[in-house]
Amino acid sequence: MTNKLPIETFLQTDFSHIIDVRSPREYAQSHIPNAINYPVLNDDEFERIGTLYKQNPFNAKVLGASFVSANISKYLLKLQETIHPKKPIGIYCARGGMRSQSFGIILHQIGYQVALLEGGYKAYRKEVVRYLQSPLPHRFITLIGQTGSGKSEIIASFKNSLDLEGIARHLGSSFGAIFGFQPSVKNFQNTLFTRLKELENAPFILVEGESKRIGNLILPSVLYNTYQNAPKILIQTPINERIKRITKQYGKISPTFFENAMQKIAPFMKKEYWQNAKNAFECGDLERVAEILLIKYYDKVYKKESYLHTIPYHSLEQAHTEICNFATQFYK
Repeated sequence: MTNKLPIETFLQTDFSHIIDVRSPREYAQSHIPNAINYPVLNDDEFERIGTLYKQNPFNAKVLGASFVSANISKYLLKLQETIHPKKPIGIYCARGGMRSQSFGIILHQIGYQVALLEGGYKAYRKEVVRYLQSPLPHRFITLIGQTGSGKSEIIASFKNSLDLEGIARHLGSSFGAIFGFQPSVKNFQNTLFTRLKELENAPFILVEGESKRIGNLILPSVLYNTYQNAPKILIQTPINERIKRITKQYGKISPTFFENAMQKIAPFMKKEYWQNAKNAFECGDLERVAEILLIKYYDKVYKKESYLHTIPYHSLEQAHTEICNFATQFYK
């Protein structure tokens, strides 16, 4: 018999791998972070079995078993090369039913340590939603500051940080979509949940004071309110350093990307400066573009916020030290 674990125990277990046996389409829509997709039914097979089941459940089970057996056989040698039998494996399907049980039984009989997620992915999503709607135990320190001040790089380099822009794959501004497609809402929530669970025992968590919307994604209200009400540190950086940082970050954007982003900000920027920025981009003067956009657009729309401490940003090491000193004093 394969071992079935409730969601709380499943999440606390140190698995060498987590295997998602749902169809590729289901997996692409959303999945447990870092889970590997070994579908026991591909998209066409899954759809075919579902249609047949409504007409003849027994025939659907027979056909489904033949598909599942053939597909699992393809994975066994691959698993032998990547997963050691002494290390536990977690397996889940949509609801903890036949797909995960079929794979789990075979692996268990071979000698793998297998645990199935009771209730499947549905149980996992229920736990994610519950967690993100509940009061968070974390102690946040929130960084604020003007565009290009270096908040993102401080967050990304800090061990106990919640990198909201990295998780959302968006920099939160009109030009923020430089990473391409954002994750689905469910995958965004799943990754937030995973990271927040990892950080529960941290002395404090560093986070940027993002607005509630990051690109096309909306932050959970509890998380947003918690870090907005946390102590805030203002990061101050000279304009020349901000210009260099923005030029480096956005220096490889395409003319089409630039044009689309400029159209978004046109209603909020004087036409003269907007045109100057476009002309500078066409001439390849990216530092001039950054200077115009920072001074004539971003600094003007930047929302002034209250804060408890100010850090003039000179280096990552210096910023880390001052942040840790402030957090230690605040949360002592």
